[in-house]
Amino acid sequence: MTADNNLEDKLRLFSIFEDLSDEDLQTVLNKISIVRFERGETIIAHEARDTDVFLLLEGQALANRYSLAGREISYRRLPANSYVGELAVFDGQPRSVNIVALSEVVMGRISGAAFRELMLTLPSVTQALLRDLSARIRDLSDRIYETTASSVKMRFYTELIRTAMEQDSEGDEIVLRNPPTHAEWAATVGGQRETITRAISELTGLGLLRKQGRNLVIPNIHGLMDQCEDV
Repeated sequence: MTADNNLEDKLRLFSIFEDLSDEDLQTVLNKISIVRFERGETIIAHEARDTDVFLLLEGQALANRYSLAGREISYRRLPANSYVGELAVFDGQPRSVNIVALSEVVMGRISGAAFRELMLTLPSVTQALLRDLSARIRDLSDRIYETTASSVKMRFYTELIRTAMEQDSEGDEIVLRNPPTHAEWAATVGGQRETITRAISELTGLGLLRKQGRNLVIPNIHGLMDQCEDV
């Protein structure tokens, strides 16, 4: 398999390109450059004025911001096959978040002008973007509700379940590989690290969570959901 064929296979895994013909996918390939980032490097900087769109081909990244007091606020982890940066193409405004590499990362980069051209010439790309944006707005609405109506522990339980349900798994047991640290969980749900540590200890004591090396194992996802309901 050639490098181009390998990249073509990877692009098929992105929601915005999965419906493209081979010819149209080649058009996308011609507009992509490959860039690499080390763990901890900033891929997109909050308030920057560039408009490149990035396709996460390998690795994991994090969307975050910092308060004026320096407190980290995490929005979401980005797994492989995620894309970021499209909002700046839509409205030309500065970047709304930082995107930071959580591991060694391989990105496909498309200039804002080239991405805009793809939107205009490939209707399926635009339709997929609208579907993804709708899903993201619904998710943000749910998170705003959780933040307003739920305790930190409840928000952590919900985020833990949400993360678990995103994993490919059969049966009730789910393994979270390289999960967020306690501090990262806290930054995501808007709480203190100590609260997350206590919640994890409680779930471990109930047999609903256990450590397995660097991974977290949820032996019974339905039991965790029941616990969330009880809380």
